[in-house]
Amino acid sequence: MAWTEPKTDWTSSDYFNPEDYNRIKNNLVYLNEMASDLYIGYDFNDMGDDKTYESYYYPDEINLFESNLESINTGTYPREIGDTKTFYENQPFIDYNELNRMETGILKVYNGLVGQYYGRKKLGFTLGRRRAV
Repeated sequence: MAWTEPKTDWTSSDYFNPEDYNRIKNNLVYLNEMASDLYIGYDFNDMGDDKTYESYYYPDEINLFESNLESINTGTYPREIGDTKTFYENQPFIDYNELNRMETGILKVYNGLVGQYYGRKKLGFTLGRRRAV
């Protein structure tokens, strides 16, 4: 899975579309893969397939985004990412404030994990004729 720069400048006139849904979902999968190299012992739920313009969005799917972000954040090195919200059927859909909070949280976790991943201490030593790093 590839990392895609999150959209952190949502406004009230922006529309949530399949590209946005897929970016958030796939960035969470990417964070989980990166965090799994550094940490163990947190839950991560499958979020299903990518969406198309023929797809519908359901509150349970957005709630999976919320719970997976919270799980990665608390299972690694916790950062301030705002309060996790729960969405319900027949209630207002996720708004631009929540999308900004979620995608900014994803970016904070990503930046922290990148720093941890590349900042790890490595001891270089030689085993026989091969150099291990």
